[in-house]
Amino acid sequence: MEFSLAFYNNRNKTIYIKNPKELRGFSALRQILLHEYIHHFVNHFWRNPPLWFNEGMAVYFSGDMGIDREFNFAKNYILGNSRPLEMMKYGYPKNRIEWESFYAKSGLAVKYLYKQRRQEFYKFWDYALPERNFDSAFLKSFFFTSKDFSVFFEEYSKTHFRMEILLASTGIIWGILPLVLIIGVIRKKIKSRKIKAQWEEETEELLESE
Repeated sequence: MEFSLAFYNNRNKTIYIKNPKELRGFSALRQILLHEYIHHFVNHFWRNPPLWFNEGMAVYFSGDMGIDREFNFAKNYILGNSRPLEMMKYGYPKNRIEWESFYAKSGLAVKYLYKQRRQEFYKFWDYALPERNFDSAFLKSFFFTSKDFSVFFEEYSKTHFRMEILLASTGIIWGILPLVLIIGVIRKKIKSRKIKAQWEEETEELLESE
């Protein structure tokens, strides 16, 4: 609770949440409760779900996978604060700087499975039963192990990362373009005034010499 607004305890099947007075309104409370309930949902059906899948389900399906989180993933990818899914199975990074990258990458992994492999994703949940083996159902549904998916998703992340940087760069360019044009117009006006003043000065000198 020191670093979170809420958490789910799988041992006693209980959601613990901070005082609602410390939250940002009831909309935030709803999203937080949905996030924690999804943890309960995942743990109810699977005996050994990897942490990346558990967090990814909670982040993506609670609506917490916004564009800001995806850009954050791109930033952390550049800084080297991203690790393969296979290293995200049993625990959170010791360095809290990597936590946001952990959540973002987990959410993106589940987003990929849901968006790009929709039928297999539904098939995977058709296999769901309390205490069912996650790895076995994952292999039957997606036809690769979670370890193989980790390798594949690293390559996908590189492509996704490049696209995020490209989109971000394009957005920055279009954002500053009006400013560049305004600066150009101002500089042109200043230059025109200087030329006009210089002409007036030269004209006065010619008149005085006559």
